[in-house]
Amino acid sequence: MKPKKRLGQNFLKDRNILIKEVRLAGVHGKRVVEIGAGDGRLTAEIAVAKPEILYAVEKDRELADALRGRFGDEKRVVVVEGDFLEEELPEFDVAIGNIPYYISSAIIFRLAEFKFERAVLIVQKEFAERMVAKPNESNYGRLSVTSQLAFDVKLVQKVPRHLFYPQPKVDSAMILLKPTGRKLAEFEEDVIRALFQHRNKTVANALLHSKKFGKERIGALGDYAKRRVRTLSKEECLEIAAILKTR
Repeated sequence: MKPKKRLGQNFLKDRNILIKEVRLAGVHGKRVVEIGAGDGRLTAEIAVAKPEILYAVEKDRELADALRGRFGDEKRVVVVEGDFLEEELPEFDVAIGNIPYYISSAIIFRLAEFKFERAVLIVQKEFAERMVAKPNESNYGRLSVTSQLAFDVKLVQKVPRHLFYPQPKVDSAMILLKPTGRKLAEFEEDVIRALFQHRNKTVANALLHSKKFGKERIGALGDYAKRRVRTLSKEECLEIAAILKTR
């Protein structure tokens, strides 16, 4: 079956990497959600590891039909034809998947809505590096802050582009996510978004530029107001949000 470019389909063909994903995820006896089951190679490795149940979520109807045909006799595997970003899912312990680059952010933010133990994902390498970036690093931004507030994030290893079919233009990376239990309030998300839309400006200028926060509220930030946004830790972002909310 020919991969569909419009759905960002690039299938990982290296079995060693697939097996490492499954081992790192610790799927044995767990309730597992696979995000984008694709051609079923990862699905097969998960099934071998004997999860309690595996929900293989696949948006592409042709691929979902093929998965049902392949795993129809496997009691542990339930093929869910639908979009992970929209589907109502049962409770799960582990999430795993080689996810499309173009919706990586949306998938990470959707995952943050669930309560689970860990997730092992393969994403674009540049995206993974942004997730783990620290203050003052060139790729530090909103994704870094929100990801690290929601999860303990580890970049496990690089996954070279030649291990995929069709071969993408960039390398990938395997990441491990463990939820912190911290859920961002809408106001906190608004503040972080406003700040990092202008990461090279001072906090005061970034917030003024958003036009959501008046000078009086920003004045209450004290020394924070003069700081460059790119230097703020995730904890400091929350402190700024807390100060603004009380004003």
